[in-house]
Amino acid sequence: MKIVESRRSGSAGSCTRLLVLAVAIAAVLPIAGCKPANPVIAVIPRTCGTALWEPEHAGAAEVARSSGLDIYWNAPMRDDDTATQISLIGKAQARGYAGIIVSPIETLPLRTPIRRALAHGTSVVVVGTELGIPPGEKLAYVLNDEEAGGRMAAQRIGSILHGEGSVAILGIDPRLMSNITRERSFETALANGFPRIRVAVRRFGLSSVPQEQQAAEELLSNGEKIDAIVALSLASTRGAYYALVEFGKDSQIKLVGFDQDLLPPVRTGGIDSVVVQNTYEMGQLAMGLMDRELHRTAGSSELFVTPVLMTRENIDSPEIRHILNLSWWPSR
Repeated sequence: MKIVESRRSGSAGSCTRLLVLAVAIAAVLPIAGCKPANPVIAVIPRTCGTALWEPEHAGAAEVARSSGLDIYWNAPMRDDDTATQISLIGKAQARGYAGIIVSPIETLPLRTPIRRALAHGTSVVVVGTELGIPPGEKLAYVLNDEEAGGRMAAQRIGSILHGEGSVAILGIDPRLMSNITRERSFETALANGFPRIRVAVRRFGLSSVPQEQQAAEELLSNGEKIDAIVALSLASTRGAYYALVEFGKDSQIKLVGFDQDLLPPVRTGGIDSVVVQNTYEMGQLAMGLMDRELHRTAGSSELFVTPVLMTRENIDSPEIRHILNLSWWPSR
């Protein structure tokens, strides 16, 4: 492109030359092929820095890199901080991000911010639990198969108790639809498959590991005969294990937990087994659904991922190592 320069002298001529030059540069830039920024997807788990949610980061990042998407990853510091999670959703919407992938801490409080984001035109993929909002335009779900997880736990309890004994259920959380589904599936499968195993105690979930530990300590000190504990959440699994160690009963009372975050005791036998969520695959699927939504491609809006029972025998297997993948950063 030829730049025509004014022949007038003085400051007016200088201004004219600068103006012509600026217009010429502006015209040339699009021709040079300036690349627009990638769409940004906010990924907001219940918390971060854990073996449960960091694999979701790895799975989402893998698909994002191959799809030309960028990730804004942020989460509350505690997995009971609903207010911060709602605030992060609002910030992602205000910044104009192309989509939001969120794993709700609670069901009811998250409905309003999710509906607000959808009304604003933001695509949303919900990971981990139903919200009671049907999937459809701009809203999709990637869910852990809680029915299957409950059956796995019941089968494991039946096996390690040889079909007879008593069990306590800790961490029942009515604030989260996935947890209630998990608990009901476990009890149904246990009653149908092992009628000589009774549920002696049911305890609601509390908001932190220390509170869950205290609840487990009260259970162990009240004299109720318990052969096994099923802990339905990350916090209740940790709390129950710490209580069993404190009372010196980690080798006597079997513990079957949910949601991987405490791996060494599985190797030593302090925790018999854990029903692990494949959040790595869930992150992959969620980002794939988001990419599909951004390209307006048809497909299922609700996907289920089957959990895996992790034991001392398979904790170092390729399957478990793949599920626990924490490599969310780009390979060099």
